[in-house]
Amino acid sequence: GLVSHRRVHRRRRVRRHRRVRRRSHCGRRCRYIRAHQARLRAMHVRRAWLARLRHSRNLRRQLHLRRARMRRLLAHRRRMAAFLRRRRAIIAAQRARARRHHRPCFPAHAQVLLQDGQRKRMDELAHGDAVLTVGSDMTTAFKEVYFFGHRESEARAPFQCIKAGGKELCLSADHFLVASNSGLWADAFPLRAAHVSVGQTVWQHGEKTEGVKVEEVAEKWLTGLYNPYTLDNNLIVVDGLVASTHSSWFLESVVPSSMDWLPPSVYEARLPPAP
Repeated sequence: GLVSHRRVHRRRRVRRHRRVRRRSHCGRRCRYIRAHQARLRAMHVRRAWLARLRHSRNLRRQLHLRRARMRRLLAHRRRMAAFLRRRRAIIAAQRARARRHHRPCFPAHAQVLLQDGQRKRMDELAHGDAVLTVGSDMTTAFKEVYFFGHRESEARAPFQCIKAGGKELCLSADHFLVASNSGLWADAFPLRAAHVSVGQTVWQHGEKTEGVKVEEVAEKWLTGLYNPYTLDNNLIVVDGLVASTHSSWFLESVVPSSMDWLPPSVYEARLPPAP
């Protein structure tokens, strides 16, 4: 009975020890699991925080990039607006300079013949001076200057200088003079100085009015812009060559260059100067 009692007691102790070990092992495992779960939760929390941080950083970066893009766009628009303003100013200045340079006129040093036999420069010419003119039938007469289209003594502009018969006539590119391709007065027509070419015939006045061949056409920058008008719309003799008192006005924009002879005729017929 004693032996069996000891065996039972030993078995009970073994069972108790096993239960204790099992409990301790379960507790350690539970603690490990809880710790692992806590680490997982912390990791998830950190990952979520990092994700939110990255998102916020991305938002801030996107906002910064958007603002930088807007600043660049506004700066580009300001530069374009400034460029367009400068471009418009340049174009306006070029157009003004072109209008100023293409005013129909003679330079200041160009000379005309007066009725008393003297020669007078354009910058000395006055209203009422009678200058030598040529009519449509090649008759000469002295007509009074009644009007100046413009008189600018200090202006500089490009002029077409036409050499013919030992004489040189300088006039603006849009000013008309009498020219002919056949050399006959009957075939003569008004032609802008810019369209005069070597070999064409222009008319000079010496002892008589006669046609001479154009020898050279060159562009020169000269001083002075003068445009005198005479009575009866006669042609004026300047530096010994016959030129028109008329120039390009408003018909040239609608009339082709091949019909340069038409506008002066219309100006003379429909808009004659009053005496």
